Amino acid sequence: MAPRGAAAPEAPLNPRLPAPLWLVLAALLGLVVGIASQRMGAPRAEPEPTADVATVFDRVRPSVVDVRVPGDREKLGAGVVVGPLEVVTARHLVFDAAGPLEVRAHDGTLQQARVVGTDARSDLALLAIDRPLEPARMGNAGRVRVGDTVLAVGNPFGLSHSLSVGVVGAKDRRLQAGGGPRVGFLQLSIPLNPGNSGGPIFNLEGELVGLLTGTHTEGQGIGFAVPTDVVAEAMPDLRAGRHVSRGFLGIRAEDTERGVEVVSTIPTGPADVAGLQPGDLVTGFDDVDIGRTTDLYDRLDALPGGHRTHMRLLRDGQLQVLEVELSDWASQPVVIAGMTLRPLAGSGGRVVAIRPRSRASRAGVQLDDVVRTVDGLPMYAPADVRTALSTATSGSLGLERQGRALQVPI
Repeated sequence: MAPRGAAAPEAPLNPRLPAPLWLVLAALLGLVVGIASQRMGAPRAEPEPTADVATVFDRVRPSVVDVRVPGDREKLGAGVVVGPLEVVTARHLVFDAAGPLEVRAHDGTLQQARVVGTDARSDLALLAIDRPLEPARMGNAGRVRVGDTVLAVGNPFGLSHSLSVGVVGAKDRRLQAGGGPRVGFLQLSIPLNPGNSGGPIFNLEGELVGLLTGTHTEGQGIGFAVPTDVVAEAMPDLRAGRHVSRGFLGIRAEDTERGVEVVSTIPTGPADVAGLQPGDLVTGFDDVDIGRTTDLYDRLDALPGGHRTHMRLLRDGQLQVLEVELSDWASQPVVIAGMTLRPLAGSGGRVVAIRPRSRASRAGVQLDDVVRTVDGLPMYAPADVRTALSTATSGSLGLERQGRALQVPI
């Protein structure tokens, strides 16, 4: 018993547990509370950006040029230097240039440029210049992720070397052009204004990852860019001044639960001649498996016109192999709706013959008309027009007639 007047010993915090254990628990509790207090009291540090946008812009500016296309209707755009004497820009900007183009560097110096080669499918054009400029560093578009920050440098409304910043909203977007989806584009949260076409897209490392194309999206609040891997694939043909040949099969296909199903074939087209039928499931080209329509169009883009390929398909559950000779997507004349179209750069073709009492004749189509669009979709080759009109009973032709644009129901 404690002496009278002495303080009574403190009772344990929990008489059921020994004191040393409670001391350990109290220490742990204090540690947890301290950590929580630090987290609540101190603001969370934001992650450091991988690069300063202004610094990247200063680094890439010397590789960007403004492009001016003289003529009755002057056109403005942008381009990127890919070799000391080479500039890549958008094909639709320069395909109908009547004479030399004008290129303005970031320091204001001017020089003339000429078109060396173009590719309608990817909307690319290669220009040659006489005085060297600083080439951009090529990046790998395959490493670009949805959500990555990118920089666009262009010439919107003639405002030279303007910077826009956005993010990658999607990859491998297939924009319809009548003859099937075009190459897979990067979709960007960057509004594309007149004058931005052909402008480069850079990542935060200052590497070129794409080239803006304005054929579908001017004024729509988003932009699309040709990835650099597509640019690299086209460069040998562009440098040689050759037409970039891409295979044309002549089918309309769609993704189904069973696979890539043939919906229709173009009469006398390569698929029709080889014996392909609606309902067939395409499973492969040679040793390349086909699981989606994007696989199909990627394979066709990789093969030139005239290439013979062994096409694997399922028909009524049975595996079959057909030999198909692809035609050239952009070079063949076609007959559709009673009119004969011959290839003309940057269009669906020029009308060179019209059958009396045909759809085209009744619609008022005339000789030498140039087909620009079908139902608002841009046409880049006669094959586009054939596919678009053969799968619809009616539509609207966007024509150019003696320099005037008009719409004709057909």
